[in-house]
Amino acid sequence: MYSQKPTFLLRILFICFLFLTNHTTSAQASANTIVAKTGDGIFSVLRQSGIHPIKYYEQFLKLNADNIKNGSELIVGKDYILPDAPDSFKLTGVRIDTGEGSEAPIFNETQLSLMGQKDTTLQNMVYYFLHSGGRESKKRFDQLTLQLANDLMVRGARVYLLEDSKIGSMALDSLPKLEKKELYGNYSSAINKKYLRHNGAYQRVILMEDSFGTLENSVVSISHNAKSREGRQLASVLENVLQKNGAAPLKGNKEPNPFKDDASLYLANNLIPPIVILNFNDGSKALQGGFSLKAGKKPLVGLLNDSILEDYSNLDLEN
Repeated sequence: MYSQKPTFLLRILFICFLFLTNHTTSAQASANTIVAKTGDGIFSVLRQSGIHPIKYYEQFLKLNADNIKNGSELIVGKDYILPDAPDSFKLTGVRIDTGEGSEAPIFNETQLSLMGQKDTTLQNMVYYFLHSGGRESKKRFDQLTLQLANDLMVRGARVYLLEDSKIGSMALDSLPKLEKKELYGNYSSAINKKYLRHNGAYQRVILMEDSFGTLENSVVSISHNAKSREGRQLASVLENVLQKNGAAPLKGNKEPNPFKDDASLYLANNLIPPIVILNFNDGSKALQGGFSLKAGKKPLVGLLNDSILEDYSNLDLEN
């Protein structure tokens, strides 16, 4: 009797192991396959998956040789194995929901199919974009951050957009102090983990805050952590680019502490990578140390893109 119990337990454990292994393998397989639809070809399914079609074309052919007709045609309804592509846009552009503890690609299949790799000049760059407001604030910044992410990713950069679906669902522009500090704590934890994973890369954080309903005819103030040389350099580049493109600096002395509240200071002090805060306010209100952004000038996304590229090129020159 006693000798049979261990054998019985071992059998149960072995069956559980097989079940879990099979379940895990199936989940991995489903995550790395795509079903061909009417009109799909090798190029289109690779693009929909954020994978460089020319670079991985031959690998796709080898993986799916049994299900390809006439050398390149796909069969509608068939599952096709996707190549292992660590540089796919699904992996280099990630939306992190700190409230749910989940990650997902920034862009959907339709958006991915329109993206194409321009070059790899920014392959050593990692950028984190976040905002501090509730649902309405998120809507205002979504278009801006999505365009920035696209522009950087097609040149090889890795981009993370951070949000918290639990806090972000609040229908508020400015979050209460406690919720804001909780949000920043979640952000800093997630960013620091990614920073360590990409240690050695050029990594920067931009936090966007706003307290009004439009990004046109607004005033933006640029803040950095006084203890960060890299943050100060990025802030300086941003200011120079804004001035060169007609953004008028407003008169007034800058605040001695660029971070307006404890939550912002808490975020800066707990982040490993340098951070710059862009605070947008109604253009009708004077803001010390800010820049007036007028409608009709170069779009804000273009100004930010130029600033990011210039800061990165300055780093390359220094090295």
